[in-house]
Amino acid sequence: MVEQRKPHIASVMKAFFALSVVAERPESISAKALAEIMSAPLPTTYHLLHTLVAAGALAKGGNGNYRLGPRIGMLADAYLEQGDPLERLEAPLRALAADTGESAYLSAWRHGEIEVVAMAEGSHAVRVANLQRGAFGNGHARASGKLLLAYARDGVREQYLKSHPLTKLTPNTITDKDLLRKEFEVIRARGYAIEKEEFTLDVSCVAAPILAGGRVIGAYTVSSPTSRFQRVSQDLIATLVKSCDNAQDLFAE
Repeated sequence: MVEQRKPHIASVMKAFFALSVVAERPESISAKALAEIMSAPLPTTYHLLHTLVAAGALAKGGNGNYRLGPRIGMLADAYLEQGDPLERLEAPLRALAADTGESAYLSAWRHGEIEVVAMAEGSHAVRVANLQRGAFGNGHARASGKLLLAYARDGVREQYLKSHPLTKLTPNTITDKDLLRKEFEVIRARGYAIEKEEFTLDVSCVAAPILAGGRVIGAYTVSSPTSRFQRVSQDLIATLVKSCDNAQDLFAE
């Protein structure tokens, strides 16, 4: 029985490796390029790709190249919703709220939305209206939304901007897509996002990414009254970035 299983195990490992290669590339990949990376014959690679497309694990674009399919998205959502790894991030979130004294939030992608999945209150925290656990939408106006959009794949980011109106919530809300894209560039360059009264008047926020395996799996955000934020923003940013680094250590192999 063990000998009969070996070919199947090898096929599963090849399929997993192929999916990993596709996931690591920012753009879709051709069958020829994948075959070269896998050191596999092109006909064998085509057979593997056709099988993965049929299973919904990959999708074939109009240019003949391959990208991750909808089934992978469903599996990713299920993984997060079952509590791992986001559950592990709640203790550091509470510590972040305690260290800063402010409201702290954990946000992540859920079914194409940027959702608040956990929150904690500090000793002198201010609670932002309409931003409780389970809240989503208006990602263009939230520090966590801008952060996760900035680090998202180009296709994911553009689809979000296409399907979500850039509603002007306050006079400071960025509603021009080109200006928002420039903001994303700034966020990626400095490693965190700042939102000054773009979502709610008198409240400012800063968000930073949480990494696992080199990929952004969520964001921590700290919110504060703008008057206090202006005085302590650098300390908040330093504490936030340290908290994200500590959270990243939870996933170190």
